Amino acid sequence: MLNLDPSGREPIYIQIEKEIIKLINLGVYQPDSPLPSVRALATQLSINPNTVSKAYKNLELHGVIYTVAGKGVFVRKTDMASVREKARGLLLQVLADAKNAGLEREEAVSLIGSVWEGEK
Repeated sequence: MLNLDPSGREPIYIQIEKEIIKLINLGVYQPDSPLPSVRALATQLSINPNTVSKAYKNLELHGVIYTVAGKGVFVRKTDMASVREKARGLLLQVLADAKNAGLEREEAVSLIGSVWEGEK
């Protein structure tokens, strides 16, 4: 269900965070719905449980999910506004860095378009 790239530059735990946020935004996970347990997701993805645990911990710190002892991990009822604002800030910084590095506007727009179309 999660689309991860083990050979990518981005750490797996960050990829997990982004994929879960994407699935929440797409409505796959509704507020208060359970997420797979750390162990179950680690087994499903064939990765170390500590990696999933780190992703869940970060998502909890950002208010995206919450843990109920003995019951599991659940999606927090939120409009994702804080997550979108963080993403917006990161995007602005990356775009400023790209501009300073000499990336042409047309290339930046093309890259953004390819991300929206699902290409890499």
